[in-house]
Amino acid sequence: MITLITDFGLADPYVGIMKGVMLSIDPCAVIVDLTHAVDPQDIAGAAYAIDGAYRFFPEGTLHVVVVDPGVGSDRRILCVSVRGHLFLVPDNGVLTRVMASARPDAVFRVENKGFFRSPVSRTFHGRDIFAPVAGHINKGVPIHRLGREISVQEMHSLALPVPKISRDGQITGEVIRVDGFGNLITNIDNALIRKIRGCAGNREGGPDVCKDVCVTIGKRRIHGLADSYQQVSSGSLLAIIGSSGFVEISVNLGSAARLCNAGRGTAIQVSPG
Repeated sequence: MITLITDFGLADPYVGIMKGVMLSIDPCAVIVDLTHAVDPQDIAGAAYAIDGAYRFFPEGTLHVVVVDPGVGSDRRILCVSVRGHLFLVPDNGVLTRVMASARPDAVFRVENKGFFRSPVSRTFHGRDIFAPVAGHINKGVPIHRLGREISVQEMHSLALPVPKISRDGQITGEVIRVDGFGNLITNIDNALIRKIRGCAGNREGGPDVCKDVCVTIGKRRIHGLADSYQQVSSGSLLAIIGSSGFVEISVNLGSAARLCNAGRGTAIQVSPG
């Protein structure tokens, strides 16, 4: 199985061309589109997307990420083995989130031109390098044949925002993604909320959820974490632990991004209720 994340969008034939190259090498490949709507050149957005998705696939899956502002330069392309999964990525920090929770088992440079298309375009390595290499890996080529092994320390990483807890128990984080419904997904997870003062003995939602908190975005304050979108009236703002395990700010039957005039980078505070 091969998954695909790109910033290509669907207006152009680029994604389809990549699939055609893969299937020409391995007609039995199962190719899953994770997203092609990463903002152009948004490496951090791709880092959050792959980290939130890969663990839901079976071991042995090859994850191909082509969000590659350095295409055509001397930036490296890597094949990385992590917990039974393989990642074929540009060496630009797109695996920063994945590596924060799982150390790679092996990292190989992709430099064996015998697995590339020829000639290689200066602007479309997705077609001429990533896709044919993915096809060959999926068909059984061992990754050590792609090039020489390098250390994990040689990989590039991103300086992604990290939430902070103040002495009085307030967590300050930010919006890291806005999904298609206008939900504001933050970098504050439920485990972090459980560390703030007052939550240890006040978990109304059970042993794993502390609901007695106040969530602030701009001048808006939300008291408590909801169990569902329907817990508030239509058009009302709510905070909830989303499917990714992070605090999300949402609007029942509406868009929190539009209502709060917020987007990626907007500050969020969570404090004891």
